[in-house]
Amino acid sequence: MQGRLWMVALATLVAHVVSATSVWADCNCAPKKCQCVNPCPPVPCQPGTGQAMPGQPTPSTSPMGEVPMTDDLMQPADDLPAMPLPSTTFATSAQFASANENIGFRDATIGDFFGSTALIAGPSYGNTNINNGFNVPIAGGDRRFKIAENVSPIPVNRWFVNYNHFSQPVRNIDLAGQDVNRVTLGLEKTFLEGSSSIEVRMPLVGGLDNVQDVNGSGSQTDVEFGNMSLVFKSILLQQGNDSALSAGLTVSLPTGPDARLTNSSLGSTICYVQNQSVHLLPFVAYYRRHTDRTWSTAIAQLDFDLNGDTFSRGDGGNRFAISRYQQQNFLYLDYTLGHWFYQSQHCGHWIQRAAVIGELHYSTTLNDTDLAAAGPSSGDIVTNPYNRLDVLNATAGLRFQLGQDYILTAAAVAPLKDGPDKLFDSEFAILLTKMF
Repeated sequence: MQGRLWMVALATLVAHVVSATSVWADCNCAPKKCQCVNPCPPVPCQPGTGQAMPGQPTPSTSPMGEVPMTDDLMQPADDLPAMPLPSTTFATSAQFASANENIGFRDATIGDFFGSTALIAGPSYGNTNINNGFNVPIAGGDRRFKIAENVSPIPVNRWFVNYNHFSQPVRNIDLAGQDVNRVTLGLEKTFLEGSSSIEVRMPLVGGLDNVQDVNGSGSQTDVEFGNMSLVFKSILLQQGNDSALSAGLTVSLPTGPDARLTNSSLGSTICYVQNQSVHLLPFVAYYRRHTDRTWSTAIAQLDFDLNGDTFSRGDGGNRFAISRYQQQNFLYLDYTLGHWFYQSQHCGHWIQRAAVIGELHYSTTLNDTDLAAAGPSSGDIVTNPYNRLDVLNATAGLRFQLGQDYILTAAAVAPLKDGPDKLFDSEFAILLTKMF
C-alpha cells in the first residue's frame, strides 16, 4: 500500500512540473516571472492557457485527477500569496530598468556642453590681451563633463561610444581658432537588482596639444587622453512603469596629461600647468513616460571644482608653484522631449523604432572667476575674462533602435546666445549604445 501511494505521489509531482514548465515556455521567461523582459513589439508575450492569474489557485493538470495526499504533502492553493502589483517603491525598480521594452536603454538624453572657459594671456605670450587669450591646453582643451551626455535616469547594462565634433570652441597659443573632436568610450553596469548602476567614461580628445609653443607653427593640435569620469546613480522613487526619480554623483578625475607652455626660440619652458582638479557633480533626474511612444527627462546638476590646477615654473627638481587656479562652479539644467514616430511590425526588421528628440540646455556659473599667475611676468595671468556665463543651447536629433540591442543617435547642437555665452559655433554628435 505504501509503495502504491509513493508512486501516485511521484506521478502527481511530475505532472505538476511538466505543466509549470510548459507555462513558462509559453512566455520564454523565468520561473515565477511570466513576463517578457524584451518583447518584440507590438505583440507582447502572452501567458499560455494554463497560466493562472496572480492570486488565483493554480488549476490541477494531473491526468489522474484529485489524489488523496497526507497532510504533510498538501499545500492548499488558497494559502499562496498574491503577486505584488506595480507601486511607488524602491524595491520594484529592478523591473523598471529591464522590463517594459528597456526604457532606460532606449530613452537616453543626447547632450550639448563644451566646458573650457579659462584663458591665458600676458607679455610672455606675445603681450596678448586677456579677452583674446588662449585656452588652457589640458585634456585637449575640453575639460568638463555633464551627466546629460547620452544618459538615462534609469540604470541599465550597456556600453556606448559617443562622438562629438565642436566647431571652433578653443584657441591655441597663436590665437588661432580650432575644432575639437571628442570620442568617449563608456560602460555602465547595474547592481542592487538593477535599481542602481556604476558607469565609467574615458574620453579621447583631438584638440589642443598639451605642449604649446609661442614660436610654434601649424595647428598645434594632437590627440590627448581626457579626464575620466565615474558616475553612480540610483532610483529613489518610481510610479509603476510611468515615471522615476533618480539621483547620483559624478566624479571627474584629472587623468589627462599636464600642460607645458614653451618658447622654443629661448629653449625654455614659460610655465607648467598641472592637471590636478577633481570635480564632484551631484545630480537629480526625473523620467516621465507620457504615452507608449512619448517621454521626457529633466536633469539638474551642480559642478564643483574641489582643488584647482597648479601653475608652476622651473625645471627638474627646481620647479616651484606660482599659483593655483580653481575653475568656476556651474549649474546645469537640461530638458529632453522625445517621441517614437515609427515602430516596426516585425521582429526581423533591421530598424525596429525611430524617434525624434528635442533638448534645451542651460548652464550658468555660480561664483566669480579666479585670477592667478600664469608665467614669469606680473602680467601673465589665467582667468575667465567674462566672469559670469549663461549658456543656452538647443539640441535636435534622430534616434534609431537597431534590432533589440543597439541604439544609434545622430544630433546637432546650436548655441542660442552670442558673445561670451557662445562656447562654440556648432556641434554634431553620433551616439552608439549596445545593451547587454
